[in-house]
Amino acid sequence: MKEKAFYDQLFDTLEQVITVHRKGDTHSTTDLEQHVLTMTDEAIKAGDAELYPMKALLTASNDWSTCIITRISIYRDILLDGIEAGALAPGNDYAWQWISLAAENNDPEEFADDMERWYDLLATAAEGGNHDALDIMNRIWEPENIIEED
Repeated sequence: MKEKAFYDQLFDTLEQVITVHRKGDTHSTTDLEQHVLTMTDEAIKAGDAELYPMKALLTASNDWSTCIITRISIYRDILLDGIEAGALAPGNDYAWQWISLAAENNDPEEFADDMERWYDLLATAAEGGNHDALDIMNRIWEPENIIEED
């Protein structure tokens, strides 16, 4: 894992990009965006698998202030890498927060090609007490339509 100063710089730079994007300028931040993504890759290589959903969302979105996914296949590919690395374990709250952020402005049913596996990940995390996973499940299936298994 990286040290605190590394993460402070990463998230300060991310916030700078988001601030500029909120003003409608998504063109002048290319270098800062690349810096954030490079740092994210470094952290992932150092063992921080929880950053995969963040990487997926930022890479697949043109406007980091809205997080609307414009390249769903890239999102899916990076997220799948994260799933393989254990990013969406029930206790990985930070990873699930990024999934929840992605689900706010995008259709969470489109996040994976393997829907059975996606639903299993959501159900396992929700059953493990992860509120973000439960919220996503409730967006996909209205609570009154969820059929509970015995």
